Amino acid sequence: MQKMTLSAARRTAIAATGLDRQRPAQVTARHLKSTFARMGLTQIDSVSRVVRSHYLPYYSRLGPYPRETLDRLFYSAPRMGVEYWAHAAAFVPPETYRHFERTRAEWWRNDYGQRHPDSGPDFRALQRSVLDVLESGPKTARGVADLVDHEIPERNRDHWGWNPSQVKMALEALFAGGIINAAGRNDHFERVYALPRDVSQSLPAPELSYGPDGGPEVGLDPEAERPRGVSGTANNVLELTRIAARALGIARPDCLADYFRQARTTTDEAIRTLLASGELVEVDVEGTRALKWHTARTPRSVSARALLAPFDPLVFYRPRIEWLFGFHYRIEIYTPAKDRVHGYYVLPFLLGERLVGRVDLHRDQAANTLRALKVTWEPGEEHEEELALELREMAKWLGLGAVDMSGTHLPLS
Repeated sequence: MQKMTLSAARRTAIAATGLDRQRPAQVTARHLKSTFARMGLTQIDSVSRVVRSHYLPYYSRLGPYPRETLDRLFYSAPRMGVEYWAHAAAFVPPETYRHFERTRAEWWRNDYGQRHPDSGPDFRALQRSVLDVLESGPKTARGVADLVDHEIPERNRDHWGWNPSQVKMALEALFAGGIINAAGRNDHFERVYALPRDVSQSLPAPELSYGPDGGPEVGLDPEAERPRGVSGTANNVLELTRIAARALGIARPDCLADYFRQARTTTDEAIRTLLASGELVEVDVEGTRALKWHTARTPRSVSARALLAPFDPLVFYRPRIEWLFGFHYRIEIYTPAKDRVHGYYVLPFLLGERLVGRVDLHRDQAANTLRALKVTWEPGEEHEEELALELREMAKWLGLGAVDMSGTHLPLS
């Protein structure tokens, strides 16, 4: 078995995700497309403490770029990516979306209320009414609720934070099952629901159907290509594992399973297939069995400098960065304020091949300032000048006039 040092493994991981590359002088749509293709997905989150999280991975790799260009690539035909529950909410290429047919079927069969003996018939009727409304074009849940031809039950307010209307529940069930898709997000970051034909002609469009017990049914995509003798499920997991392995460069089996939130059992089967084909190579990383993508580069050194979103592909699977970087990381958004250690919206700071610190970052629009409310360095690491340079560049990209770093005001000029 090939042996690798942790240092070499870190450099392989950084190179695979594109963080080792020099940032271009001017970012074009081609740069954004190649970055998306390299990562294989972009996670979405509603928190906008700095900027909506899906913008940050592109900034980390490319530097300042026009966000409207990324919006156009995601929301205008031909779409670079479509939204689905790929790794939580995420954009994936339309061709990757097709490999989630089993996931869509499982989400749909989990049942959002269609089988309930009392309300099931009404909920199924509501789903059909929702689809009728979307025939006239994409709409938010509120837009659908204004037009739906169905009596809407009172909203369930039992949950402390998530109390969706019945229309929203019906839309989310249809979205999870792949019967409808997302055409985009509005200014309030609400999902805009649409029929597949209104999002991309390359998306599968399964029919709404229910089993004999009133429960939901979703068939597999009849147009999906798969090798002779290979089941649709096995081929889908194989393709998703292949994409994850290429995007990660080096990983343990659990890392590969997490990238698209696949089951370990089926991922392990895919790993065996990729080992047999030579696409994955077993390596020993200082005593840990790992899997290296066969064409993954291992640069002699990397000169990365980037603040990473909590949902960046390099760091969103916390056990992987603890293994590779010795870096224990939690975002702390959901931690009570009195119990937070590093802050509210904490971004890891990558410098070279190390994660050297954590920055609690806040875009203070009223004060026209990007604030590093708290900076916590790893033991033996302190790189104030490098962090200040990165913060200044990010502030300019965000259209802000100054940086405040741990109480020190730094003008950009």
